[in-house]
Amino acid sequence: MAVDKLSINDLLIDNVPGAPPPEDTPNEEPTDPLQPDLTCTPDPTKTKTHRQVVGVENAGGKAYGKATGLYNKHRKYSEQWNPWHPFRSAHNFQQAQSFSQQTKTWIDQHLRQGLDNIKIGSFQSADALHKLLSELDFGLGDDSWIDDDSHIFGTLYYRDILKYIQFLLAHLPFQAHHDFEPVRLADSEGRRIYSEINTGDWWWDTQDQLPAGATIVPVICASDKTHLTNFSGDQHAWPRYLTIGNIRKDIRRSPKKRAWILVGLIPCPPKGAKNIDEAWHSAVGIVLSQLRHLDITGPSLKWHCTDGFQRQCYPLLAAWVGDYPEQVKVAQVSYGSCPMCEIPKGAPMGHSSFRPHDNSRDQHIYSELLEDNNIDALHTLGVHPIRNQFWQYPLFNVYQLWQPDELHQLLLGLVKD
Repeated sequence: MAVDKLSINDLLIDNVPGAPPPEDTPNEEPTDPLQPDLTCTPDPTKTKTHRQVVGVENAGGKAYGKATGLYNKHRKYSEQWNPWHPFRSAHNFQQAQSFSQQTKTWIDQHLRQGLDNIKIGSFQSADALHKLLSELDFGLGDDSWIDDDSHIFGTLYYRDILKYIQFLLAHLPFQAHHDFEPVRLADSEGRRIYSEINTGDWWWDTQDQLPAGATIVPVICASDKTHLTNFSGDQHAWPRYLTIGNIRKDIRRSPKKRAWILVGLIPCPPKGAKNIDEAWHSAVGIVLSQLRHLDITGPSLKWHCTDGFQRQCYPLLAAWVGDYPEQVKVAQVSYGSCPMCEIPKGAPMGHSSFRPHDNSRDQHIYSELLEDNNIDALHTLGVHPIRNQFWQYPLFNVYQLWQPDELHQLLLGLVKD
């Protein structure tokens, strides 16, 4: 496309102080407060924190004294602080990291032949390396797994999730990327801006249902049945991952930051097996049992945080990342139904007879129908006539668990399918 040549005066006139605007400049339309702000620039004068509304003493995320234990053991202002503990130096740590995928024989030969270039002072054998790894704080080694052989389809492997939630909350590399208090961001026109999980309504509304000064630790789970191989019996794995919403999303979504922890390996049922959903929920219930039995009216969990303070923490299940088959399994609804609302299966988009807010799924209604043995009503609503173990989690609605998923819901769900 051709561009008209302009004189230098024409090019600079808009930058001259006091210069009148061009005659053909259109009048700017007034800002519509109902339209989204695509720039998403928060205005500090319009933004409200929880402490500004309820007061400092009652605000969420309140600190209660300095952190001790692990935080003080490795804090930066300690005279004996070693960021590479239990290794002596960064070089030793990097060498150990490069050995992580090698066999014991390979490591011993490598060290014996002096191929490490600079002599490693922390270890000189594979056995010595494994011993050091076992001394890591909040270690993620083999001894961190709990075996449960009572599962109907095989051995269930899982970890103590409270221990690893606490690890993520106090992990010093995340120090500048943690949030402990709900906030309502707004632009200069007062329009809400949603960014991190603490800027949404869920955190703020849930905060008001907990004791004053409590710190919410939103637990985010992820799962996806994984096909391993067509050989050796057509093997599958069903991993369960966990992170927390206090960690900001740019850190959580970066694989290199390791903000997700594998906390469970659920055995997959063989082909033709029955009662698969019940067995799956039973296994997940074991992995997440500590969250289900949390007393939100009782004493909190006093945990150390990355900023060097203790807080009264309440870990609450907040979100689940998974594709549609995972959503159906967690929500215990029939395949093809919506896991969030009661719009009939097969209804066209924009179905005029149903409004999402009027037809949101309600676990209390389903529980009453189940107690009354009203199986036909449950089938009509697309709900399996069994008690969903997620109904028992505090301050939690399993039908509001799902977050927008561009890949599965839009690209694969609408465009491709």
